[in-house]
Amino acid sequence: MSGQNQSRNLRQDASPAEIRTSSEATASGSSGTEGRRRGKIRQFLGKVKNVTQKISDSRGRDPVLPNVDREGASSTANIEVRDVPSGMEQGADPQSALQNAQETVKLMTPLSAHMASGQSAVKDSPVDLEAAYNFQDTYLQALRIFDGVIRTLAEVHPYAKLALSVLSWAAKIILAQADRDTAILGLLQKLGDVYGFITEDKRLHQISSMHTILGQISQQTLECAYFIRDYSETKNFWRRAGKNIGRETNDAIRGYSGMLDKLMDNFQKQVTRDVAIYVHRTGETLDLSGMTYADGAGRDTGKQCLPGTRTEIISDITDWINSTGDDVQRVLWLSGPAGKGKSAIAHTIANWFNDVGGLGSCYCFDHQRAADRRHERIFSTIARDLADRDPEMRRALAEAVKDASSLKTTVDIVQQWDKLLMKPLGKASGSILRPVVIVIEALDESGGVETRFRLLQILAGKLGVQRITELPANFRVIITSRPLRDIEAELAGAQHILRMSMDDISSATTERDIHTYVSKELEGLSNFGDREFTTLAETADGLFEWARLACRYIKAPPPGLSPTESFGLVTSRDVTEQENLLYDMYQFILTEVMRKDKLTHTASQHKQLARFRSVMRQILGAAEPLSIESLNVMRSHFPDTSEHYEVQVMIEHMGSLLSGTTNSSTPIRLLHTSFRDFLTNQSYSGEFFVDVSKAQRDLAFASLRVMEHGLSFNICDLKSSYLPNSEDPGLRERVEKCIPPHLSYACRFWPAHVQTTGFEKELANEVKIFFDHQRLLFWIEVLGIIKALSGAVPALPRIAQWLMGESGYEDVSFAAMDVQRFIQVFGGVILHSTPHLYVSALPFSPLNSTISRKCATKFLNTLRVSCGRNKNWTAAQTVIRGHTSYVYSVSFSPDGTRIATGSDDCTVRLWDAVTGQPIGKPLRGHSSSVTSVSFSPDGTCIVSGSDDNTVRLWDVATWQPVGEPLYGHTDTIYSVSFSPSGTRIVTGSADNTIRLWDAATRHPIGAPLRGHTQGVNSVSFSPDETRIVSGSNDKTIRLWEAATGQPAGEPLLGHTDAVRSVSFSPDGTCIATGSSDKTVRLWHAATRKPVCEPLEGHTDWVGSVSFSPDGGRIVSGSHDGTVRLWDSATGRPVGEPLLGHTWQVLSVSFSPDGTRIATGSADNTVRLWDPATEQPVSEPSQELTNSITSGSLSPDGTRFAIGFWDGTVRLLNATTGQPVGELFQGHIRAVSSISFSPDGTRMATGSRDRTVRLWDTATGQPVGGPLMGHTDEVGSISFSPDGTRIVTGSDDKTVRLWNVGTGQPVGEPLRGHNLGVRSVSFSPDGTRIATGSRDKTVRLWDAATGQPIGEPLIGHTDEVSSVSFSPNGTRIVTGSYDKTIWLWDAGTGKPVGEPLRGHIHWVRSVSFSRDGTRIVSGSNDHTVRLWDVATGQPVGHPLRGHTELVSSASFSPDGTRVVSCSWDGTFRVWYAAIGKSLQDYAEEDRSASSLHGSCVPLPTVAISAPNIADDDFISFSSNPTYALHDTAELLACTPHDDRSLTFALLGDDGWMMGPNRRLLFWVPPASREAFRYNPRTALVFGKGCVELDLSRMAHGTYWQHCYG
Repeated sequence: MSGQNQSRNLRQDASPAEIRTSSEATASGSSGTEGRRRGKIRQFLGKVKNVTQKISDSRGRDPVLPNVDREGASSTANIEVRDVPSGMEQGADPQSALQNAQETVKLMTPLSAHMASGQSAVKDSPVDLEAAYNFQDTYLQALRIFDGVIRTLAEVHPYAKLALSVLSWAAKIILAQADRDTAILGLLQKLGDVYGFITEDKRLHQISSMHTILGQISQQTLECAYFIRDYSETKNFWRRAGKNIGRETNDAIRGYSGMLDKLMDNFQKQVTRDVAIYVHRTGETLDLSGMTYADGAGRDTGKQCLPGTRTEIISDITDWINSTGDDVQRVLWLSGPAGKGKSAIAHTIANWFNDVGGLGSCYCFDHQRAADRRHERIFSTIARDLADRDPEMRRALAEAVKDASSLKTTVDIVQQWDKLLMKPLGKASGSILRPVVIVIEALDESGGVETRFRLLQILAGKLGVQRITELPANFRVIITSRPLRDIEAELAGAQHILRMSMDDISSATTERDIHTYVSKELEGLSNFGDREFTTLAETADGLFEWARLACRYIKAPPPGLSPTESFGLVTSRDVTEQENLLYDMYQFILTEVMRKDKLTHTASQHKQLARFRSVMRQILGAAEPLSIESLNVMRSHFPDTSEHYEVQVMIEHMGSLLSGTTNSSTPIRLLHTSFRDFLTNQSYSGEFFVDVSKAQRDLAFASLRVMEHGLSFNICDLKSSYLPNSEDPGLRERVEKCIPPHLSYACRFWPAHVQTTGFEKELANEVKIFFDHQRLLFWIEVLGIIKALSGAVPALPRIAQWLMGESGYEDVSFAAMDVQRFIQVFGGVILHSTPHLYVSALPFSPLNSTISRKCATKFLNTLRVSCGRNKNWTAAQTVIRGHTSYVYSVSFSPDGTRIATGSDDCTVRLWDAVTGQPIGKPLRGHSSSVTSVSFSPDGTCIVSGSDDNTVRLWDVATWQPVGEPLYGHTDTIYSVSFSPSGTRIVTGSADNTIRLWDAATRHPIGAPLRGHTQGVNSVSFSPDETRIVSGSNDKTIRLWEAATGQPAGEPLLGHTDAVRSVSFSPDGTCIATGSSDKTVRLWHAATRKPVCEPLEGHTDWVGSVSFSPDGGRIVSGSHDGTVRLWDSATGRPVGEPLLGHTWQVLSVSFSPDGTRIATGSADNTVRLWDPATEQPVSEPSQELTNSITSGSLSPDGTRFAIGFWDGTVRLLNATTGQPVGELFQGHIRAVSSISFSPDGTRMATGSRDRTVRLWDTATGQPVGGPLMGHTDEVGSISFSPDGTRIVTGSDDKTVRLWNVGTGQPVGEPLRGHNLGVRSVSFSPDGTRIATGSRDKTVRLWDAATGQPIGEPLIGHTDEVSSVSFSPNGTRIVTGSYDKTIWLWDAGTGKPVGEPLRGHIHWVRSVSFSRDGTRIVSGSNDHTVRLWDVATGQPVGHPLRGHTELVSSASFSPDGTRVVSCSWDGTFRVWYAAIGKSLQDYAEEDRSASSLHGSCVPLPTVAISAPNIADDDFISFSSNPTYALHDTAELLACTPHDDRSLTFALLGDDGWMMGPNRRLLFWVPPASREAFRYNPRTALVFGKGCVELDLSRMAHGTYWQHCYG
């Protein structure tokens, strides 16, 4: 039930008997006077009974006003009281009801003095409360009869209609509020006064003449109604805020009442004044900041109809707005030719509705603002407008974007419509009871046909989201446009659209309105009267725009002419000779402005015409309107100095044609779109023809030169590199001040102007200079600040294309593409915090990149990538994380802006192809793995196939499923694909069949295609849609006729294992296939013969293949974790494999333009690659690249021994990280454990190859042959303290002792464990051995006899992975897969204290410090922890940095370092940081040289180093002198214990943040995996590492010092 009908029912609920009883009860305790007053009220209520009943029964009729008699209507009020409708009692006519109401109001008195305030009202006795409620009921009678009274008004000004409608809705809101708090009785009394005042007879006669004040009253009354409705919630807010409810209530009521009194006084005195409506707000904070909003697209008071004109059609529209019922059409389309006055009507309705307090939005398109892309901001702006004026809508909108920040800036208008408008309205509609009017003006100027296609579909209710027909009954949408063909076609047949046409207005009515208009415009001119006005009205022929131009010309005639002479010239023209009356007027006005004598053509006239064309070219050629000031600045940089004049010389007399001519800072705009049409059509404009294309050269030069003079470093005085732009105080104001409009324009549009200009060397040289100078960075800075970087990404390749083939400019073309890559990689961080263009992006850019080469030397005080910086851009650009399991399928959208992915996590996801950011939420619906995804050719749908045997379609705009799943297959769907036309879908399944589906109906087409004898892994249409190719586990490829479903010839044979992927070349002549036989094959589609030999290079299954858009290359992805490119003509590899994925590559796809490749992997990531770069992945590394499996530090701490998966061992210098000697080679499988002899001359290794080997550490040669005896992996090894024996533990459940001298076993194997032995350790005196096993126990053994000592040590609940004796032999520490560490008494075998808990995954390694006071542990949770032996408590925070499980951890001999080894392929040395400050360590290490010979030399100039306290040491390098200086600001207000922890790990988004989320620096995706250092890390060995020199880095509020 609508809010209106609920209000009506409230009036019906009380029967006459109930009213009578209530009144009598109230009167029983009153004085005689009060009783007489109540009696009159009872009489009044009885008289209005039938009136209110009739009003309640009038559902579907206009609740406010009847239709106005159109003939003779004017702005003057003509009010009458109609006869009582049939069926009413004669004694209950509205007029008498009104008189009784007025009499009743006079009898009403305020409550007694002790009810003076809201606070005292709450404290009144129950008797007073009862009186108060009856008091409410009494004063609300004027509200109850309001509808009935205003129904009787015959002729009312349309503005007054809107005001009365809002007053009616306000009354309904108040009456519908059943729970009215006694504290607001004073406000109810005042509202009763207001409604009684308005319905007095003499006021009713003034409604039309005083409609402006009535509108103000309605607006203020509506605010009161919402205050009353929300009072309970407002009180709760005040209570939570600790405010005095009584005081706040009194203040609010005082404000409302005071303003209502003032407005009634104005009405009574018939004085119209500007007033500020009193609005009360609770102060509730709802964050809508950052939501896209189209500035300047709203209503314009200067475009309204002249009072007294267009009254009929405005009245019709007003009646439609006020009409009720579910069958009322929600949308009105007002169409008509240019110049008829559509815009004026739209702006009049929008402004009037706003003035009377209505809720609405006005959104205006303007072809001159095409650069603003208003078509991408329409519904986000409308939603914001509604939210700004309605608290419930604001709450609903804030809730919609709270967890979906991307919605704030989405340019997808379907998402805007659904998520920002319809869904919030659905939540708020119950509380939005007033009429809502949305005006969309000049829809025909929203862009081209394709630009407005989606918008038209929304307005026509044709999209599968919440339709416009589902808008609440009180919502109205008004559209104005010319009747263009595409608009007509889309809106045709829509039953919810009411059509009105300007052509339907009678010529007499239009002529009358134009007469009114011109008489007003020319009022006061001598010799002008009704005859002249009538002549002008007749000559205008229905065109208001013509009349406007004529009036402007007459009022401001050219020099030498009087207004009367101008009138004669205008009206004496023979318009029958002109095809278009408006164009004739333009021709006439321009002729007069040019002061042109048609009989002579002087040189001055030629010059004047040339200037006119030049200025108008500039105005029309600009990508967006520019002010006189900006036009002059731009013009001063035109290459032809003769053009360096001020535009005022031409436009000062063109005020009738252009706006902004009198204000130098207001953008110049054509007053009517038809003027552009005239100027750019030579057949109409003749000598005034403007060739806009000629303006592009001048604008290109001007833009480049404006930037040359206007750009500068830190142009907006950005305050701190720690802050995002959004948190920089005062930035918005500084942007307006420091980036003038002409500079903003030049930065945004110079590429477009260059690209649309024919090539010339002079302009090319200007472009070259731009790319050679640091202002290139300043340009990017401005784009970042004004949020315009996205436009540069597609613009820069156009510059490269413009220069293509031009000798001498190859480096400029390269630079343009290079800068595009820079923005693609760093654009997000620059937009987020623009100082990091210099602080982070510049130092991380490749050494050979344009920006680095041209600009780096100008910015010396930034961070420096001392190791691991790439020389060139790598192929790997972006890593996309979000899926929680394998990514089986990737697909680019047809426009290349999005990527769709399907995953083992049962979801389909969408991603931004430039930034890699997720778009919306995961698409959920499949109940099992999503194995394949594909975009429709128009990009509006995604099809997905799943392990749940279903196929689903998804709407890209709404993220919702399209219909029900497609059922038919009986097993997993492995492959899905749209046909090129988008009309069909083909699917391949593990059920051995292929199916075709109708994409529109989602029904199967024909029977399944049968022929394969095993599962079908891949299917694809040919480009001409005539054939389908399929690949199967049966090792064959088949071709099928798409029309009949029949096989096209015999199967293609050649692969020796399952065919995993098939793909047609873009021209359809070739087929590429990938197979489990590790090869890629090419086939002739026509002959079905191989094109060449198999393409070999992958070392595992080839799971996916795809052609580049030009057909020249093939990309393949393999289970070997690599991506390869192949030349499709020769079959040869192109470049090196693309490395980066850490597991199988399951899907590959080229972008539509061929510039990027997307890959999906079993490592749960999607990666984006640039196939054009020369550097495949990263710079060659001198680091160790083999995977590390074990490690050990020599007893003297000078060497590291590292074991690898391939069975080799390497010794490294512990200071420099450089290899010592050659590789130790002998094992044939991974090295599981390493142990040095006590004197360091020998090294023992255990391997998965079941052997033990001894090595001479000096020569790297084996000592004897392998020690053989174990029958399974040797997982642990240890020397005895005297170095004569080795103990080993194996998965064969045994422990063995070996003689180091002979290499022979010592005695029999030690048996006792019933599962594999994972760890062994000698006691310090060599008499005992401790072992830990998969059987969850620890055992002690006599090293001499091999016999067990006592019973097993039982306590762990899972595998014991590590054991170690304390240095004095009294304790044993053990680590387990149960995530705990235990201490045991080595003598008794009893636990010592409670288990040490802290790790959240398996404990892999434990070890004592040399003094026995601490324990170090390594875990599968990727951390290393230190523990206090005495207390069992953790020492400090976990050491974080490893990205995989930590397989071993131990102390250095002096206890100052911790050494850890991880499956992430690195060997780390950490500062133990106990008992000695990090600064002490740094002092000790200052003489150490860099670990990496490839590091860039340190600059000769350095910032002086202050003293660094323990927790102030911030370093990301092996060289402590590279630590950050001046850390006080960064660490301010931070607890000391939290400082080092803050910098432990790089954020997933690449940010290294200080305390309070202060932005220190940002690491690009290509460098994140190698970013391994943090302040607790001394050294990192293994994979290549990125190291930073922060010693010169300017940061925080001093970041500006990075320049110069």
